Amino acid sequence: MAGKGEKTDADRFKKEPNDFEQQEHTMLGYIIIFGLVIGACYWVINPLLREEDFQKDYTSQPEDILEKLESKKDGVYATIKELEFDLSMGKLSEEDFQILKRQYLQEAAGYMEEMDKLESLKATVSQPTKSDLEEEIEQEPTAHRTHESTGKKHIYCTSCGKRAAAESRFCGACGANLHKRSKNNVQEEN
Repeated sequence: MAGKGEKTDADRFKKEPNDFEQQEHTMLGYIIIFGLVIGACYWVINPLLREEDFQKDYTSQPEDILEKLESKKDGVYATIKELEFDLSMGKLSEEDFQILKRQYLQEAAGYMEEMDKLESLKATVSQPTKSDLEEEIEQEPTAHRTHESTGKKHIYCTSCGKRAAAESRFCGACGANLHKRSKNNVQEEN
């Protein structure tokens, strides 16, 4: 037996951790924790950074809505075709077929009504009519006379052509962003 100060065979094979190995394990732990924190932050913040998804959900364009309605209508017609196939294969009775077909045709008619309403609304909100532009042209000379002495700068909307004050950010007629204009749009009245 070995004495108090002597090392046994088992003691000789035991490896004592040195400072470098301890630092290595500590550093690896910190890297793992840092990676987890970064991943969690990305998971939380990423939906907030996707602006186009956010805007699409709250500001659907009529074209997008029309496209969705058209897709739903096409799906209903495809379902009716499948019902006809099931009827011809004998999987569906004539009575059930007529009931289901009537339901799906009513659903398709509802989608088409919504599409018609949206298209008519889209047509009424379209570009200004010629009469509106003619009225603007007729009012233009009197507007020049009233601002002639002030020498204020005005800009013209590149979308609809209406005049707005130079400090305006958006067109009062069509709502277009006036900051996306060229320098040619700014004119000083004399």
